[in-house]
Amino acid sequence: MRQLPVVAGAPTVAAVLLAAAVGCGSNGGSGGGAGASPPGPVTVTATPTPTVTVTPTPTPTVTVTPQTVTATPNPTVTVTTAKGGGNPTLTSAIAVVQQYYEDISNHDYAAAWALGGKNIGGSDYNGWVKGYATTASIYLGTTSTFGSNQVRAVIYAVQTDGSTKTYEGTYTVSGGVLVSASIQQTG
Repeated sequence: MRQLPVVAGAPTVAAVLLAAAVGCGSNGGSGGGAGASPPGPVTVTATPTPTVTVTPTPTPTVTVTPQTVTATPNPTVTVTTAKGGGNPTLTSAIAVVQQYYEDISNHDYAAAWALGGKNIGGSDYNGWVKGYATTASIYLGTTSTFGSNQVRAVIYAVQTDGSTKTYEGTYTVSGGVLVSASIQQTG
């Protein structure tokens, strides 16, 4: 048997296998035996393996320039209160009624009492405060004619048990405080 030179790589292995197959074959159907002639010369061509070159992509450079941020403080708001009272001087009758119920909703009973609760409460301060013991929040709808001291109101008093009591009526405002009220429970 003939020996071929061995060169590393897949094309070389293919050439060796091809040469072996040709060398071991029969002689064109003559029965193969002792009188067989050796095969003719075999030419093997190896295809070179391509070389891949990877060129890295350059990484971009990021430059961060620091900036100075200057914060401007919020403006200061000053509210001037009326002498002897805890509330600012209110200029419209609707504003007085709205502030009265806002003070009650915020549990600032002293401010609501000073805004006219003492004039319309119907009892002493402690009894008046106890009247709001089960009130969780108050929603108010008001109407009034411009410049009028009369305010028509609808009051929705949400109770601590989740129920709502509804009241309707009118308030009279004089000198920035409630001076009288005519309110009826409607629901």
